Amino acid sequence: MTLDDFEQHILLAQFTSFKIGGPAQYFYRAKTSDDAVAAIALARSQQLPYVVLSGGTNVLVSDKGFAGLVVKMENDVITIFDTIVKAESGASMAVMATKTVEAELTGYEWGIGIPGKVGGAIRGNAGCFGRDISMNLKRVRVLYEQDDVVWMEAKQCQFGYRDSLFKRHPEWVILEAEFAFEKGDSELGKKKLREYIQYRREKQPQGVASAGSLFMNPMSSEVPADIADEARTAGVERNDRISAGWLIDKLGLKGKQIGGVKISEKHGNFFLNTGAGTANDMIELIRYAQQHVHARLGIQLHEEVQYIGF
Repeated sequence: MTLDDFEQHILLAQFTSFKIGGPAQYFYRAKTSDDAVAAIALARSQQLPYVVLSGGTNVLVSDKGFAGLVVKMENDVITIFDTIVKAESGASMAVMATKTVEAELTGYEWGIGIPGKVGGAIRGNAGCFGRDISMNLKRVRVLYEQDDVVWMEAKQCQFGYRDSLFKRHPEWVILEAEFAFEKGDSELGKKKLREYIQYRREKQPQGVASAGSLFMNPMSSEVPADIADEARTAGVERNDRISAGWLIDKLGLKGKQIGGVKISEKHGNFFLNTGAGTANDMIELIRYAQQHVHARLGIQLHEEVQYIGF
């Protein structure tokens, strides 16, 4: 493999759910894990900066793009043997949820509502409905330092709320993962899938250019006591965290627009590209929301999104 095997000046907006982002200096579609390893080994040998995209659902790419190599993970094989599931990093979370239910496994139905891919979900320990991806994860196959490919046990990955060791080591690349589930009732699993899908249709904007939940939900202990009590009364506290969307809505910020981006009228934690939004517009809107929540409620909101090219 040489640099000539990479595409050049490919606009990244088309590969992100925000539909925002300038060109990549080099771009490569990795159809297999071995493809990804070879591409990144080359970038490392050339001292070329690199970044990995899987689903592109939780990233904001600079309007200037990325001066280096962007590897798009398109390795998407899912295999199931008894209660063990192996999924490559480019596999769809929703497809994996459906496949596990069809295989009469339970514990992953919630994944139907996550629009991204397995690799990105592991990096950010994605979750919803009181569960997250680390709960059934056994181990992760990673392109590590000095081009070594190793298996890391889940306990080594230092998972936390929307966090993992991979966020602190962006040079490591998740290639595939192994999960363990329990046997379950397929019909009950299908019912859960329908319920989760219906919930999201009712509560969250659909068919829009968004990264999903933009801010992490703050811990109840980090929220002023009176606001935490109000949140409990309103039913927006879960797992000792307060809904960031509820806090934004509480300040009347739904519908706030800057340039071509705005906060959804349907859900306060969904920031939308209306069609002509830029990365700079989105950053301004993010800062606007953070500043208002901090100034008026005394709460600091932190983004879930990964910034690329800034």
